[in-house]
Amino acid sequence: MKVVLIGAGKGGSALLTILHEDKEIEIVGVVDNNAQAEGLKIARQFNIPTYTRYEKLIKRDDLDVIIDVTRNPHVLADIEKNKPSNTEILGGLSAKLIWSLVEERKKKEEEIQKSLSEQKALYHIGNMLSSAIDKKDVFQTIVRSGLEITNTPAGSLALYDEEKNELELTAVHGFSPEFSLKATRWKVRPGGLTSRILSQKQPVVVPDITEESAMDTRVIFAEGIRSLVATPLTTENKIVGILYVDDYKPRTFTKRDISILELLATQATIAIKKAKTREQLQRNNQKLKQTMDYLQNVLDNSADMIITTDIENNVVEFNKGAQEILGYTQSGSVGKPLCGFFANPDHCNQLLEKIKQEGKISNQETQFITKENKIIDISITLSQLKDTSGNMIGTVGISRDITEFKRTQAQLVQAGKLAGIGQLAAGIAHEINNPLSGVLGYAKRLMKKAEDEELKKMPGFESFQREMKLIVDSALRCKKIIDGLLKFSRTSETVSIAVNVNEVIDESLILFGNQLSSQNIELNKVLSPNIPDIRANHTQIQQVFTDIIINAIQAMPNGGKLTIATRPVNSSAVEIEFTDTGEGIPKENLPKIFEPFFTTREPGKGTGLGLYMIYRILQEHHGHIDVKSEIGKGATFVITLPVADVNT
Repeated sequence: MKVVLIGAGKGGSALLTILHEDKEIEIVGVVDNNAQAEGLKIARQFNIPTYTRYEKLIKRDDLDVIIDVTRNPHVLADIEKNKPSNTEILGGLSAKLIWSLVEERKKKEEEIQKSLSEQKALYHIGNMLSSAIDKKDVFQTIVRSGLEITNTPAGSLALYDEEKNELELTAVHGFSPEFSLKATRWKVRPGGLTSRILSQKQPVVVPDITEESAMDTRVIFAEGIRSLVATPLTTENKIVGILYVDDYKPRTFTKRDISILELLATQATIAIKKAKTREQLQRNNQKLKQTMDYLQNVLDNSADMIITTDIENNVVEFNKGAQEILGYTQSGSVGKPLCGFFANPDHCNQLLEKIKQEGKISNQETQFITKENKIIDISITLSQLKDTSGNMIGTVGISRDITEFKRTQAQLVQAGKLAGIGQLAAGIAHEINNPLSGVLGYAKRLMKKAEDEELKKMPGFESFQREMKLIVDSALRCKKIIDGLLKFSRTSETVSIAVNVNEVIDESLILFGNQLSSQNIELNKVLSPNIPDIRANHTQIQQVFTDIIINAIQAMPNGGKLTIATRPVNSSAVEIEFTDTGEGIPKENLPKIFEPFFTTREPGKGTGLGLYMIYRILQEHHGHIDVKSEIGKGATFVITLPVADVNT
């Protein structure tokens, strides 16, 4: 629609601005006889043609409407006379009517725009609530949005502490810095405005604070405030804060203003709830983290094995204690079946089945197998792991290596047995020793008499001599057994001196020179020249070496090789190693060879006390002995003894 506007004064200028905003209206010209009229200036800014005469312009055939706002009847009559017949003219009351309609339309558009701004602000706050971490940022945004929507210059938000009955300023906009310092925190004054808000739990509007007797106006007067709205932030029928909007002039706030402020107060309440929830969650997370750190510390530093599994009995957690005891890594163990660590998987399955039925087993003894294929004794306590609903989701097992404990326990039992055997052996030895000495003495006297040349001529003398020798040899063997029993039954005091093990070895070998060569046994000595002295009983250490050499010779009846080596171990001990190429010791016998009376030799060729005495002597010297052997590949005995203290 093409329009000509005649009259560019105050009314024309306002109408021009409104008409120009309408996309369906094309203003083809603005006319005023005053070339400096305000409306002409505006038209030029809009690139609309301007004129000081209207006569030619109104005769255009394409005009739809001519609007006359001059209020001059002569101008209106002239336009009516000269305009094209198809052109409408609006003047006088018609112009006022269109002005009113345009104004109403503009007002509606402004309301729509304001509503959109309100919705946009609420939407923005809603988005901010979903992502903001700092509640103060949300409060500041709510205050600014409230001021923008209500067209108010200043405002604030304060949180209410019911326990202390005071408010704390948390967001402020439009006030001086001094206001924030003065009004940071304040008590609720009985009978005051805040007290009324707390009791009514409804917004309070103060159009003019000079007429409000309940208010302490000193601080806000200093800021120039004359009117305000205070809107409570309510949750579960409790006030948790107040949203204030303030104006520098007396003002009557509309119902729409109050409704918007109530919506903003609701958003602020949501922010408070969310902040409290987040703070509680952070506290819970901190407690959970502390608990997790504590449990992880227990897992990491426990000397016991702690292993957890899932519902399929596959390993989920494998702590450092388990790694150190079993030799497996965490990454290499997670996901593997728990029963794979048991020496007897069937026993594992039995325990797991018992767990399902009873929920827990305590201090159950079983055996695990290490990465080195070594079987260890353990005591395990196994329990169900459950979720929050009480459903079983796996197991947790705490296990302790009791291998050494069981070994010590067995040694104590054995020691008790040995003590009894020792007492019995001592009694038997003393009872037999005296008559045996008589038998041996008389047998030797008969042997001496048998040297008489006349007796040798008697018939049957050779069998007599042979049988007497057999009696003497048997009696000597019995005496040897009795001597061993006596040694076994008593603990002798050890007199220690500095001893060079190389010298003791050489002294011991002197006794076996002929025997080694006659049995075709090669001797190989690898003695360290820098071997330190040990503090020992020379006789007992020589007995140890002698007995081991005897055992090695007996293990090689058809010849072989005996290697004796010495070497220092760090600066605190020495090692003496005896290696033969004899028959070897069966694997099942290795744990038993140091037990008293244990022997694999045929009857009459061994007492079973030699290695036991070696073991006992080395214990008295704070040393130990290890053995490695395979059938057909010989045996190696390694003795470790502490070096002598140079200060003793």
